[in-house]
Amino acid sequence: MSLTGFVAGAVRRAVPAAALTGAAVAAAKSLAAFTSPDARPGTARSMTPLYPTHRPTTPVQKAFIAAGSALMGFGDPMEGAHIAALGDATSNGFFGKMREQMLNDPTGCRILKERPEISFTPEQWEALADLPEGSFGRAYYEQMKRNGISWATRPPVHFVDSEEDAYMLLRYRQCHDFYHVILDMDISVVEELAIKVFEWRQTGLPVGLIASMFGPLRLPQGERSRFFNSYLPWALQCGSQAKPIISIYWEEMMERSIDEVRKEMGVWLLPERNSVMRHENSTAIL
Repeated sequence: MSLTGFVAGAVRRAVPAAALTGAAVAAAKSLAAFTSPDARPGTARSMTPLYPTHRPTTPVQKAFIAAGSALMGFGDPMEGAHIAALGDATSNGFFGKMREQMLNDPTGCRILKERPEISFTPEQWEALADLPEGSFGRAYYEQMKRNGISWATRPPVHFVDSEEDAYMLLRYRQCHDFYHVILDMDISVVEELAIKVFEWRQTGLPVGLIASMFGPLRLPQGERSRFFNSYLPWALQCGSQAKPIISIYWEEMMERSIDEVRKEMGVWLLPERNSVMRHENSTAIL
């Protein structure tokens, strides 16, 4: 038995479902103080919000949020808000690579200046369906429709203590679905993990590394082997060599050929890719 398989089995034996559920419920109640819509910064800490969705927290509180959201994400992989909270709480101090990428690229500088956010009117959204076959926008529309995903569901940033860093994290988060399209990855757990590894190599944000370390423990043996033998090496190499995704103005890619965009980015697809059908696997965890 492989070391990973042994660890996964040990985790399953050592953490009974009832205990995991109980811990997840306790974590959820505690996290609500910070993540609920009614949460407010404590006046005793004398911290002023830096942007509309900012919820000031101390380093100790961030550590607690990270631990609680990681536990919740492991216990309920279908709830993306927990992974978003994990990303928020662990990203402070890790934005240097993304900032350097954007400042060293004319398009990245323009994104930082203009601060675009992903948004479509109903007419703009349906217009993507009329774009030519093989265009980026058409591929994006079809994947979102096929998987029942909405572009409007990405949660805001709460726990990043810099307004510019918070925007970079929001941009990265809102563009996540574009990465699925450009990398030709669906929303099975193994493919979501591959995306997070790619993102980690690109951005240096810890959430991708955390996901790649603990996410495979939830995979069946066959999927776990396929992730480590195929998806992981591809994601590490492609993520290291491709053009920084944070500096792509995705809104301007819609009418372009998806193959041209991939070539321009230096992205190549996983030849061995064998997607797991959604009904045969748990849904996206990140």
